[in-house]
Amino acid sequence: MIPLNYHHLYYFYVVATEGSIVKAKEKLLLAQPTISGQLRELEAQLGRPLFERKKQRLHLTEEGRFVLDYAHRIFDLGTEMADSLKDRPAEGRLRAQIGLETGTPRAIAQALVEFLLEAFPKAHLTVREDDMGDLEKELRAHRLDLILSDTPLSGDAGEAFVTRLAGRVPVSLAAAPALARKLGPLPRALDGAPMILPAHPSQVYHQVLDLFARWKVKPDIIAEVQDVELARRLAVSGRGIVPLNRETLKTRFAAGTLATLRYKPLGVYEQVYLIARQRRWLNPLAERALDRFRL
Repeated sequence: MIPLNYHHLYYFYVVATEGSIVKAKEKLLLAQPTISGQLRELEAQLGRPLFERKKQRLHLTEEGRFVLDYAHRIFDLGTEMADSLKDRPAEGRLRAQIGLETGTPRAIAQALVEFLLEAFPKAHLTVREDDMGDLEKELRAHRLDLILSDTPLSGDAGEAFVTRLAGRVPVSLAAAPALARKLGPLPRALDGAPMILPAHPSQVYHQVLDLFARWKVKPDIIAEVQDVELARRLAVSGRGIVPLNRETLKTRFAAGTLATLRYKPLGVYEQVYLIARQRRWLNPLAERALDRFRL
């Protein structure tokens, strides 16, 4: 049997995922007749039609969808191999690309980075922040090794993700000392008090609103802020009360600049997850974080 021509299979894969030969030729840097001819050669080799033309557009046949599923796995595994080699360079300096979901507290991200650098002092870490949709795409494409997020990610059909709960961090209400001294006993003191909340859809946002509803208080919400560091800075300047997780409150930037409002535990928590793609060989730094990083 003649071995499968993987160049032809790749051209088919690109055409199928791009949706047309016109779009595929821009990615492959090949002429349209060349791509068409090599697709015909692949169909001849496999003995099955992979595309059918309807109204001047290419549509996958049932056999084409079957072959595309295999092609996706073949070339995804190749991408994974190349990324794994890049993360294990010859000089022995391990590398990892970490995605930080927008709005994730900087103190928690710092704790993860310091944990990895403590375990691998010569590691090279790249950290980028983005919304979860874009981070998920980068994780699927093996351009990220790990995501730090406040929401878990489940794999869809045919693709599995490894998700670990890294911590369930208690949240407290805090304010600048001058403002804290003016407040009476909680929870009644919160009625009409200036409040800075994390922006929707933060998990803390909903928990705090539920707490206010149970306490039957109506603070004056002056700002909803996605960036936890900005919310902390606004609270330090005396603008209002802010719910902050324990990791943020214990940093040197918060020590002495914010006072925790004394009350029994609020029952509000910030959950943090580590997410990686299921792979034959996990990035060693991602594997260590999944196994041992806990808040």
